[in-house]
Amino acid sequence: GITESRDQEGTVRRLDELVDRYNIGGAFRDGEKIAREWIQDSVEVGNLPKGLTLDTLREKGHVRFTNWGIGAMAYSQAADIKPDETHAAFTWHTEKKIPYPTLTRRAQFYIDHEWFLEAGEELPCHKENPPQGGDYPFVMTSGHNRWSIHSMNIVNKVLQETHRGRPHIVLNSDDALRLGIEDEEEVQVYNDMGVFITPVKLSPSVRPGQVISYNGWEPYQYRTWKGASDLETGMVKWLHFAGGYGHLRYWPLQWQPVPFDRGIRVGVAKLD
Repeated sequence: GITESRDQEGTVRRLDELVDRYNIGGAFRDGEKIAREWIQDSVEVGNLPKGLTLDTLREKGHVRFTNWGIGAMAYSQAADIKPDETHAAFTWHTEKKIPYPTLTRRAQFYIDHEWFLEAGEELPCHKENPPQGGDYPFVMTSGHNRWSIHSMNIVNKVLQETHRGRPHIVLNSDDALRLGIEDEEEVQVYNDMGVFITPVKLSPSVRPGQVISYNGWEPYQYRTWKGASDLETGMVKWLHFAGGYGHLRYWPLQWQPVPFDRGIRVGVAKLD
């Protein structure tokens, strides 16, 4: 049988050693140990209350965070977490008068970076979406899935009981009537990138010409193992590569050029 493989760097690896390599010599084998370390580290940096352990968390069932931690996301919240108040962002700036972490140290809307000036976007403005995916009549948008806690929980039986239990698109009722499509009917959604098959949920609250496909569905939930992500073009807005301008710099989860998963042009048709 095969006992070795060569990785992308040309290094030969023994297959029977890969498991230990990926779990760092067994460090990630024990889920209980990992959970205890997560909580301990979070307590150490001040994100969770002092004295909290996995055992006390299990006993209580929940705990309120005490701090935003040391990540870049804290800058976009800029507020203390208080045990008896609803969280409100930016109070560091509005109440404590701490300067904003921007180039001008103010709440900045005007960006005089040369690329933004060239694009005519030095101030926030509206521009129509480019026809990503081809010249098709519908625009597919997305959003955070309403019925899961990330995609790993998308097939949780309890959560599935709160909705139709499988992937679907949401389509305007009048659009469906024009196309002869009924509620729960399977349809093809397609563009120049590909096609996927999914049931339809009809709703008059959806804008005419719009198709909504919430994220989080796993490929194996679709009949052909293809979903909305297979129709995304991978287009990146060029202004997101601008840098060297105060707050326009690359942090983890902050100001990174990423492909758009909104505003994709698609067609919708009945199955043959």
